[in-house]
Formats: sequence, structure tokens, C-alpha cells
Amino acid sequence: MRKQLTVGSLLPTRAAIQTASPTPVSMEPVPQTQVPTTPFSPVPARQWEMEKKQVQVKQREQSFSIPFAPCQTLLEAALAKGQPISYKCQEGYCGKCSVQVTSGDEWLDKPTLQEQTKLGKNLAAGYRLACQSRFRSTKRR
Repeated sequence: MRKQLTVGSLLPTRAAIQTASPTPVSMEPVPQTQVPTTPFSPVPARQWEMEKKQVQVKQREQSFSIPFAPCQTLLEAALAKGQPISYKCQEGYCGKCSVQVTSGDEWLDKPTLQEQTKLGKNLAAGYRLACQSRFRSTKRR
């Protein structure tokens, strides 16, 4: 006959818990190491790649660099990085989040119908609605 296991039978005995001595904790600071950020070092290669995957935008005389964030909108990615981008409705109706993409548009999906309706001819000049422009999961060719 097999012994039936219960939660209580799997716990260590009270004596084993009370006799265990705590591990001493050192209060000395842990040394920080500097990792070079060159494209030739293997450790920061992913970080270096992510630095290349950025979209540069301009909004009312302010320029922003928004890091690549797959499947997020420009607005979501900018706010996550604490950048002071202007916005209001977040649905593409007001146009307050309109930005001019100066570089990195290959990382964005094609303009949505809402962007085409709101921006019209300004799309050709590189303008996008930050609340509607989504990052692609891969680079557009």
C-alpha cells in the first residue's frame, strides 16, 4: 500500500526549519562592470542593434528619438520612454499627436485609413499620427 501524500507531508519538519542558520548578508556594494558598447563586442550587440532601430520624429520644433518597440504605436513607445509628446484623443481624430518622421519610417507599418483621412497630402511629407502609427515586427524593405 502506497503512502498518500498531502501538502503537510511535503513540508520539512518544524525542527529542520528552526535549526537552519541564516546565511550572512554582506552590506558591501556590488562592483559594477562597464561593458563596451561597440558593434564588435558580442555582449552588447543586441543593445547596439536596438540603438539602430529607432524612429526620429519632429513635433512642433521638438525632435524625439523613439526606440523600436514591436507592435506598439509611436505614442505608446514615446510615453514609455518618458518623452513629452503631445496627444489628446489617442484614436486618430484630433490630430494633436501628428509628428513628422525624419528617419526610421521603415520600422513603421503603412499608414492606416484613419491617418490617410486625417493627414491627406501631409502623408507624402512624412507626417504620421503617433497614436495610429505602429511599429512593425520586422523591417519593411
